[in-house]
Amino acid sequence: MSRIAKYSLIFVILVLTSGIGWLIWHYPDKSPLDGSSERWDLQQYELVGQPIRINGIRSNLSGLTYHADSDTLFAITNKPREVHVLSKQGELLRTIELSGFRDTESIAHIKDNLFVIAEEQRYNLVLVEINDDTSVLRHSDSTVINIAEEDKRNAGIEGVAFMEQFGLIAAIENPPTIWQGPVDTDNGRQDFSEIQEIQLNVRDFAGISSLPGETDKLLILSESSDSLHVIDMQGRELSRLSLRRGDLGLTAWLRQPEGVAVDNDRRIYVVGEPNQFMILQPRH
Repeated sequence: MSRIAKYSLIFVILVLTSGIGWLIWHYPDKSPLDGSSERWDLQQYELVGQPIRINGIRSNLSGLTYHADSDTLFAITNKPREVHVLSKQGELLRTIELSGFRDTESIAHIKDNLFVIAEEQRYNLVLVEINDDTSVLRHSDSTVINIAEEDKRNAGIEGVAFMEQFGLIAAIENPPTIWQGPVDTDNGRQDFSEIQEIQLNVRDFAGISSLPGETDKLLILSESSDSLHVIDMQGRELSRLSLRRGDLGLTAWLRQPEGVAVDNDRRIYVVGEPNQFMILQPRH
């Protein structure tokens, strides 16, 4: 074989290898993996209608959580920094101002009227109480849990969730990792531990949610891969689903999926920038 032919063959092999790697990275297999829980087999989910835009929210829609007591959703935006109460159909019910907060990326319900708000770059988890008549939340009146040094690269806390057994769960964007620590009402720095060896082939984490009735499973949203993943607390992937256009009957692509929540009927809600809202439900 001539030198030119040899180099040409090597080039072709490198191109094919890179292409296959790119496809695996960006288009996760939609088939549930062995050992997946039937209850949370994402392949058994279907789209409800098509994604909508939420009237009253203009841009920067990010985190989402479900509040069982009111059977509503709580969403968060950054610039303007606000919490928005939504119906499960995506209708804006009311808006709460966030005063003194910065880079608000995610929100999660803990219990009763207690919520946690994540400030991405500051690596802060801020505990707040939201009642029916709350119109403004002040950072200075809140309990602030710091879990790491401030990072100005905008690659900090992307998602937050609460699990009764494990406490607060923080999804770090890049490198994609999951941290876990207790709910502590004292202000100041706290040491969170990392869940090791998360077996997900994605480039980032964008949102995270606990799963009703489960003590050791999480739902993770990846923006770069446009996908949902169920994992256990040992980091093993149990199920996955692509959110790309064409899959699930989607006629439009979610531009930037950022937040995810699950209600007690196992419906999954996904929000994305600027103001998109999508519903998935188990097939009957």
